[in-house]
Amino acid sequence: MPTEPLILHGVIVPLDRLIAAGFSSLCIAAVSWFYRASRTGLALRAIADSQSLAGAMGINVQRHLTLTWAITGLIAVIAGVLWTLVAGGGISAALVGLKVFPIVIVGGLDSIIGTITAAMIIGLIESLTTGYLDARLGGGFNSVATSLMLMAALMVRPHGLFGRAHEARV
Repeated sequence: MPTEPLILHGVIVPLDRLIAAGFSSLCIAAVSWFYRASRTGLALRAIADSQSLAGAMGINVQRHLTLTWAITGLIAVIAGVLWTLVAGGGISAALVGLKVFPIVIVGGLDSIIGTITAAMIIGLIESLTTGYLDARLGGGFNSVATSLMLMAALMVRPHGLFGRAHEARV
């Protein structure tokens, strides 16, 4: 595979990152279609709303929960392969704590679209702070900027960008 970066409108884009972004977009589209259009996806959404009601409607809850864990494992394998392709190394606890946690909280715990949007926003903020503020404030300010964004988002919209406020059901 060629390692020459592409130049798109004056922006240097490494080919491996472009491939990873394209493949991850394809995976997101496939998972979204699966949950919205397939019978199994409908059953999984019913189970997410109420396991007992889904079971009463004839859905095999245990089988579908097992399938959910299998899909989660497959997505984790794909993410690990893409991470290795782009970063070339292992995943540390700092990555999970400083990057993934704010992304999920800012996006909303119950919103895939919100999580994707938050990942793009936080990635943009980290890149901009690295490019513009690290030289003035010292290295590593991108993690501080991410934490500041997390705190601001929790104050303004505690259930996330696209998350729903949970209502008490009787």
